[in-house]
Amino acid sequence: MKSKNSMTQEERHIIENLFEHWTYVGEKAGLITMAPRYKAVIPDGSDWPKRVFEVAGPEELAPIAAQIKAGVLPDAVTFTESQAMEYEHTLSSAGFGAKMRLQGMIIYLRENPPAEESGDVQFSLVTNAAEAAVFADIAAQSFNYRVDGAIVARLLHQEDKIKVFTGTYKGAAACSGVIYYDNNGNAGLHFIGTLPDFRGKGLAAAMTTRLLRECVADGKRYCVLHASKAGLPIYSRLGFEPVKEVITYALSL
Repeated sequence: MKSKNSMTQEERHIIENLFEHWTYVGEKAGLITMAPRYKAVIPDGSDWPKRVFEVAGPEELAPIAAQIKAGVLPDAVTFTESQAMEYEHTLSSAGFGAKMRLQGMIIYLRENPPAEESGDVQFSLVTNAAEAAVFADIAAQSFNYRVDGAIVARLLHQEDKIKVFTGTYKGAAACSGVIYYDNNGNAGLHFIGTLPDFRGKGLAAAMTTRLLRECVADGKRYCVLHASKAGLPIYSRLGFEPVKEVITYALSL
């Protein structure tokens, strides 16, 4: 990814964890396209992780737009904020507009150790296809897009790189969360979701705390995530600090 010099170290931690996570999922599921100057994950029947990313330069945007129009690539191209600002004119010229903005955040675990876990939620590491299907259903309802349990199942039993969790509240499956450990030694939290019927009970904070405790136990110093507006106050209370946005663009057809 070009233009690293325009990013802070914290911004690099965030976007590199996310892009490496998508690459890892795409490779394990056999769904990744490794072009010379970008990557894409193109799942069939799933919206996750349906992205174009690691675009090497602005000159790639017009050809990517043409392939999106031809139905070859997904209409979702993701950048970190510094790169998006640098490419702003070219993105507009190629027909792209911002579709989704998430707040990149980071926590320094040595300075902000996680609290004790809530006793109201029981957490389980996902270990088989049936549990992966439950996770996928929670995630799909939480984020309102399709998640394929078969893709999730391909990520299991690789806990040195990725850990997939569900949480139950009063015996009912209610929340989800994923940790991804990247090649730089950093942790990233992904897919922290709560079923609509269980919102307002602190389950997102409880899941995040559990994942952070896993990161500490595994010796990680930095943990990153990208937050929606609804999640931002939750993660801020837990000690995460905002850095730069993660912005996904789509063609303005």
